[in-house]
Amino acid sequence: MKKRVKTSILTAVLAIFGTACLDTNGVKIPYKKLHDFIWETRFVDVHSHPIAGHMEFDGRSHYPILEPVISRPYFPVDRDRLAVADALEPEALEELYGYTKEEVTASDFPELERLSRNFWQAGKRDSFNRAMDICGIDTVLANLEELGDAFDRARVRWVAFVDSLIYPFDSAAIKSISPFFKQSLQRYYFQGKALAEKFDMSTEDLDSYLRFVDAVLNDCKENDAAALKFASAYIRTLRFDVVEKGEAESIFADGRRTKLTDRKRYKKIQDYIARYICKRAGSLDLPVHFHTGFGYVATLKNLDSNPLNLESIFSDMRFANTRFVMLHAGYPWWDLLEPLLEKKNVFVEFSAANWMIYWDQLADILYRWLSYHGLTGKIMFGSDAGTPVFFWIAAENSRRALYMALSKLIDQKRMSESMAISIAGKIMRENAIRIHNLDR
Repeated sequence: MKKRVKTSILTAVLAIFGTACLDTNGVKIPYKKLHDFIWETRFVDVHSHPIAGHMEFDGRSHYPILEPVISRPYFPVDRDRLAVADALEPEALEELYGYTKEEVTASDFPELERLSRNFWQAGKRDSFNRAMDICGIDTVLANLEELGDAFDRARVRWVAFVDSLIYPFDSAAIKSISPFFKQSLQRYYFQGKALAEKFDMSTEDLDSYLRFVDAVLNDCKENDAAALKFASAYIRTLRFDVVEKGEAESIFADGRRTKLTDRKRYKKIQDYIARYICKRAGSLDLPVHFHTGFGYVATLKNLDSNPLNLESIFSDMRFANTRFVMLHAGYPWWDLLEPLLEKKNVFVEFSAANWMIYWDQLADILYRWLSYHGLTGKIMFGSDAGTPVFFWIAAENSRRALYMALSKLIDQKRMSESMAISIAGKIMRENAIRIHNLDR
């Protein structure tokens, strides 16, 4: 079969400038210095869930989560589905594994299994580094329970989940709550309980519990965490209200005496502890990441995950020394983020959006943000990827979108090409390095 024509820049250029940009030899790139910089510069990936090693395709239904899931090494292309992941997957598989067909069907899985096994023969660490080299990604910030030995710690930095710390009580008796949310609360509760046992700390009252929280956060810092992560938008609102310590102490004491039944009272203790973590993160010089916007489970409530709910924290000067990052562009609320980003300690990255929406739509988001004053130092790349194919798709889609957005701004005489190159460098890596102290 004829090898596919590379489209890394052609599609993007045509979308901006039309056929006038073509000459008889192919593509004439309007801003070649910008193009070359974007395709030659390696990303720093602010948000990912990396998986190392060969994985066989799992064809079971994963509903109610989004398809395809980021832990799948490859997936069949659906000819009737318009999706950026489908559009870019064959090219990703070619770049990573040497796959040469125009699409992916179930009949191609045996060949892909062979190619994948060959790729990972060199070992998890070396092969993952090679995958990132192919994707043009230098450093990955990994949302994992722990890094383990599968990754090169010079290139994969740990982001620690802290959700289990804000659910200190058994939720079995909580009323007016869906079964999924109750199950999630229980999972976090037992994780936190196991953590307290691991640290061998008593948590009988609020003060002793906060000492336990301190111990966990200090341990994260000592183990070289690059940031802390809250994923709680999947099961509760992102509005974390102010709760006075006296009320929090009373609720905590009740929770230790008997099972709480009122979800609103339980929310208050969650709010108090989450705000405590945010304050302590500032003193430890650890950025705090929040899942915002859309997500992978059908039970997520987009109104609860709306990043505007985070104004309860972002506008509180008690957290002025804590850096906050909104994950996933806050999508679909991305066009409401500019006022939040005006706050000096608030930032955004656009992972997941870069394998869920096409490059021209992503370019519209970047164009809008870059057209607002003072945001060039606020925007970062992320992938939300698990397997290499998703890292590649996220990176390629982002390069196209970034080139489109910046080219449009140059074309409108809003900036020079040299300024666009400088901004591209910030978005692709420099902002992430500065915000997460990765150069230390």
